[in-house]
Amino acid sequence: MSPLMEASETRSEKIMLCPPGTLSVEQRLKLLEELVGRLGAKRATEKLGISRASLYRYLNRQREIPEELDPRLCMEFGDDELLAVLSNKQLLESAGVLKDGRLNIPLLIALIDAAMQNEEAKQVILKRFLTQYKEELQELLAQTIPRIELHWDKGFEKWLTEKKSKPITGRTLKDYKNIWSTCLQGKVLGWHLLKQLEGSKMLCRDNKYHPTGWVRQVFRHYIRYLYVQGKLDWDTYTRLLLAIPGRRYKKKLDQKPIREEDVQKTLQILRERRPDIYLVYLLMIYSGTRFEHVVSSLKSWRPDETLYVEYLKSNIKRLTCLETHCRYYLGKETDIKPAAFMFFPRKLLTVIEEYKSRIPSRHRIYKVAVKKLGVLAPKYMRIFGIRLMDAAMEDDVYKFILGKFSELTVTGGKYLWLLKKADEAYPQYIEYVNRKLNLNEPETP
Repeated sequence: MSPLMEASETRSEKIMLCPPGTLSVEQRLKLLEELVGRLGAKRATEKLGISRASLYRYLNRQREIPEELDPRLCMEFGDDELLAVLSNKQLLESAGVLKDGRLNIPLLIALIDAAMQNEEAKQVILKRFLTQYKEELQELLAQTIPRIELHWDKGFEKWLTEKKSKPITGRTLKDYKNIWSTCLQGKVLGWHLLKQLEGSKMLCRDNKYHPTGWVRQVFRHYIRYLYVQGKLDWDTYTRLLLAIPGRRYKKKLDQKPIREEDVQKTLQILRERRPDIYLVYLLMIYSGTRFEHVVSSLKSWRPDETLYVEYLKSNIKRLTCLETHCRYYLGKETDIKPAAFMFFPRKLLTVIEEYKSRIPSRHRIYKVAVKKLGVLAPKYMRIFGIRLMDAAMEDDVYKFILGKFSELTVTGGKYLWLLKKADEAYPQYIEYVNRKLNLNEPETP
């Protein structure tokens, strides 16, 4: 589109947003004073097509600013500035939703539906509603949750002690059963229970108020169990985990300072003396993937494998490579320690092929790197990488890369949208990491 056509389109949008008669007397005066302050009297009169004498009379309230100047005044200000001046009622009237005090509900619904067809607009609207109207939304969404009575059974107990990701010990199982029998047994999954779990304490069977930290933890385990059993769909599962955060939800990554110079020194030592461990450390920084998942993925490297993903109802290839980077699908989104993809620069692919069969065990890596060479422990590489992601990417995108779907409401459509956004943002993240750590593109063993 030519610049002339773009300017014409912008002008039309402004006229639609601010037709004659939209602004109040005070709003016109405020915009006029702001315009004169920015451009000066001479240029302001040229922009508005009025005389210097008229401008003087308008500013000194000797004459009211005519309604016909509303579109011309609005044209000189950005959308954000204009929306800050206009009231909600004026915006509804300019869109035709509100006329003579009556709300045009069909038009309002049509506008919302049209906006929701655009994925970017949809995410903005959803984020706005989650921020401003979280309680009202949760109450409405709770009405769609299946009515399930909470009962401890042998299946749940077996799942807790035998699940692939961090099975619990017998002592923890005993504690969980006590918490369950006191605070959760027989309760019904719904809005009332969610409201109790949201607070710091809840009234339990013994007629005492108990802290909800551990209760929430057991509840989240049960939600995962219901999802694995097929009793909850993916959307309900993610909504419940989002509504009821775990005990350590507010733990901050920056509790322990990690200096860039220590990370650079660690990488330099490993590159020179242990290129196999250096590869593991690089992958943690570039992907934010956990130490255990990086090591296990390299040891079981299967780039040609295809997996069926239940909540997407489609197959996903393990390894997908684009021009600048690759992503290796880990398929652990619903584990206690979630991991969906391991993103890494494409130039590391040849290094992975060279060293994948020589990667030591986690215990051996820790012993060699930390105790023998005296470098930073592996977990600090991941924490450092997550901090860099947090600084360089949008919140939803970097959480998606880390596989933290429990903190997002991810449907199939949003999954593909976030995957696209991640692929678009990741090349800039590679450059950001290389610049921060003085690496090449990237520096390889």
